[in-house]
Amino acid sequence: MGVRAVLGSILAAALAANQGWASSDLPIPVPAGAVAVAAPDALKPRVEVRLLIDASLAPGRVARVGALFRLDPGWHLYWRNPGDAGLPTRVRWQVDGAEIGPLAWPAPEIFRDPEAGVTSYGYEGAVLLSSELVRLAKPSGPRAVRVEADFLVCKDQCIPGKVSLTRDLDRALAGGGSAALAERTHALFEHFAARVPRTAAALGVGVGVNEVELAERTGDAVRARLTVHPCGAATESPSDSNCAADSAAFIPAASPGVTLSDATSAPALPGARALTLAVEGRSTSAGAPSEARLAGVLELRQSGGGVRFVELDLPLRSDAPAKANGAPSFAWAFLLALVGGLILNAMPCVLPVLALKLFALADLGQQSRRETAAHAFGYFAGIESAMLALAALVIALRAAGTWVGWGFQFQEPRFALAITLLLVGFALNLFGVFEIGSPSSLAGVGRNATGVGRSFFDGLLAVVLATPCSAPFLGTAVGFAFAGSGVAIVAIFVAIGFGLAAPVCLVALAPVTARLMPRSGPWMGQLRSALGFALLASATWTLWIFGRTAGVDAVAGALALTLLLALGAWLYGLHQMVERGGRGLAIAAAILIVGLVALRPVWRATAAAAPAERRAAAERSGWQPFDREAIAAELRGGRPVFVDFTAAWCLTCALNERRVIASDSVKRELERRDFALFKADWTLRDEAIRTELARFGRAGVPLYVVYDPESPADPRVLSELLTIDGLLDALRPRDARGA
Repeated sequence: MGVRAVLGSILAAALAANQGWASSDLPIPVPAGAVAVAAPDALKPRVEVRLLIDASLAPGRVARVGALFRLDPGWHLYWRNPGDAGLPTRVRWQVDGAEIGPLAWPAPEIFRDPEAGVTSYGYEGAVLLSSELVRLAKPSGPRAVRVEADFLVCKDQCIPGKVSLTRDLDRALAGGGSAALAERTHALFEHFAARVPRTAAALGVGVGVNEVELAERTGDAVRARLTVHPCGAATESPSDSNCAADSAAFIPAASPGVTLSDATSAPALPGARALTLAVEGRSTSAGAPSEARLAGVLELRQSGGGVRFVELDLPLRSDAPAKANGAPSFAWAFLLALVGGLILNAMPCVLPVLALKLFALADLGQQSRRETAAHAFGYFAGIESAMLALAALVIALRAAGTWVGWGFQFQEPRFALAITLLLVGFALNLFGVFEIGSPSSLAGVGRNATGVGRSFFDGLLAVVLATPCSAPFLGTAVGFAFAGSGVAIVAIFVAIGFGLAAPVCLVALAPVTARLMPRSGPWMGQLRSALGFALLASATWTLWIFGRTAGVDAVAGALALTLLLALGAWLYGLHQMVERGGRGLAIAAAILIVGLVALRPVWRATAAAAPAERRAAAERSGWQPFDREAIAAELRGGRPVFVDFTAAWCLTCALNERRVIASDSVKRELERRDFALFKADWTLRDEAIRTELARFGRAGVPLYVVYDPESPADPRVLSELLTIDGLLDALRPRDARGA
């Protein structure tokens, strides 16, 4: 080895020690012109680049050239798609008399900055970006390898770097170094080559794209479902340890017309033949781009540590119909939505408003049928307006990249508090504490039943109170809507509104009901006050929801706000009696605003504490928090699993838990068969739970799933309304069910 090479090796070793590299991982010696440092930070370089040549290839192959980047700890370099931030690394080769193959990019890592909400893709520690010399002409003189690299390295700050390196090609091909050095160089190339993705066909992996939803406008959401068969789509035995995968992750490359985000599959359950990943992104061009592709790297991991990297480059269009196995047709989902909306009227959430509406119709018993029909239409219009507004909000949130489910608004504690105050306010109105001058509310119940606007508001309130409840058939219909297009969401929500409005409209419009209506009289005023207590019962429930999501201290603040609201309503009523309603309204509004501002630290201080308290309480009662990996582990250990998808604001969930799941007979059966119990608490937004609900075709809670270790890939999904006998039958082994 020449003097320059020796000096270069000594310098590299000293630099490695200075930068904290392990002595057992010293860089491979190269000539002086083939090594450089760059990206200085306070006069200290953060990256070293070496030009390496591997001539120890099989017969028929020439050589490989590579740029080895070695970075300071904590610093990273960017992949060809840097993600939300950074710049792609550029490597340009020039080799005299040679044809150079494409650059081989090892699979990158994912770097997330939760505070900034930024995701990027790249490399930490070291990476070798290499190309193969596919053809080499006979030498007509000295030949050299030259490389230029432009890059950006980042940690807390980002520093650009650029290097130009040169090395004698003929000397490297002739084996100018020792055999040990050549072996080390070859091993390094092979190490990084093992991380370079290969095609799915070469690895025997089956990959398909379905449920593709392309955007029509720039910035709109783009979605697709990636289905991966680690052992091939036709394989019937997924347990082969050489090909089976427990999880998959997708890292997107650049694609024309779309910008995609990375995605991760849920852990595979025992016996599962496929993994699914929900890929989302944004359109970067107007119109559905026909050239858009789902390109990137798919990482398949095994529990034992094995990993395979698949290069993806697929057309972004469905390989199969978008409808998943077992998913209902649009017509069937529409019918289920109608029936589910009708049954929703019998749920405790809606009963107070339904009672108010039927009472108002009774007061209209002696009015003309035209007047009664107008009120029915107002109620119908209020329900459908609220449903359309809810559908529009869901579509807007999806376009913004946020996927939600049925009852999602109650995942925000402040919404539950606002509804509580609203219900208390209208209960005070029914008690006669104050009157609302405009008939566009509940003010005229029992006194002035001519305001269609009041019926419109009744419809709005019915939808608000109905969304935390579920009913038979409703879960399937709503799940179909949330998994479909914007048109499907609007259609299904409108159908639910039809069902929800049907009882009141039928009572108002059917001729036979007019003869059955009781005559109005003094009893109507007393019933008006009684219905005020029904609204207070609903307010108690929404306050309980607020407390479950925000904590006990926040409830104290909410009660204080309720007291101030009552005080303001009382003062407003006093001013109404002396015909100074405007002044009274201003005083009441000022009291409520001051209360909101003064008490904000109280009812916002512990907004994150309650979920942890609920999880601790669940664990004390034998329930584990939802975790796909833990469920898979329990099934592999031979234990059956029962999963309860619930939320504090879901009244149907609470009724099922108290009447059925907490019953002695169910508890005994769970203990007898040694069930592993998991509670998926969706009180606050949780993307893992939302994704799992979508996997079962649902968009809300409740959902109850029973896994049998004998057939873990075929779980049993139960009805939204549980019965003791039905649940006991589901908990028994498959061969004993129905006995």
